[in-house]
Amino acid sequence: MPQTTNDSELVSRAKKGDHGALTQIYERYAAAIYRYIYFRVGEVELAEDLQAEVFLKMLEGIHRYEDRGWSISSWLYRIAHDRTIDTLRLRRNRKHIPLESWGGSCDGPEIAVDTQLVYEELICTIDDLTHAQRQVILLRFMADMSVQEVATTLGRTEGAVKALQHRGLRSLAERLPADFVYS
Repeated sequence: MPQTTNDSELVSRAKKGDHGALTQIYERYAAAIYRYIYFRVGEVELAEDLQAEVFLKMLEGIHRYEDRGWSISSWLYRIAHDRTIDTLRLRRNRKHIPLESWGGSCDGPEIAVDTQLVYEELICTIDDLTHAQRQVILLRFMADMSVQEVATTLGRTEGAVKALQHRGLRSLAERLPADFVYS
């Protein structure tokens, strides 16, 4: 979908209460925000809920948004990052009931279990990267952003983003087993 209106114009219109501009911002960034969140949390429903929270926060705060050289997408990713981290922290602090004491059975397909294990291994390995490398990898491959978009979002040069991506991917390749397959 070609972007006929730039983000600054959309934000200006949205601040004036233009519902069409808000819709365009949502349509432009919703899928990428969802992918970014989903990759961090690994659950469809939770990712959808957090995505909705991001855009609710956008609606509530659009009148306070100021363009300080950062794009609206940077602001949305910051909200997504903060909401995701808050949610993951809350989940870690909850008490978990072991599956054995629940008494139910888990007869799901073997493929779903294998996929989840691969996903968890990938997440753990990505979490071992430096913060900057992790941000670049998530934005480039989970949010499907270009090098230029990542550079703008993170306030870095394109060369720095390329270097972080290269080092992050090399580190992942070294840390993941040789037979690791992610589909």
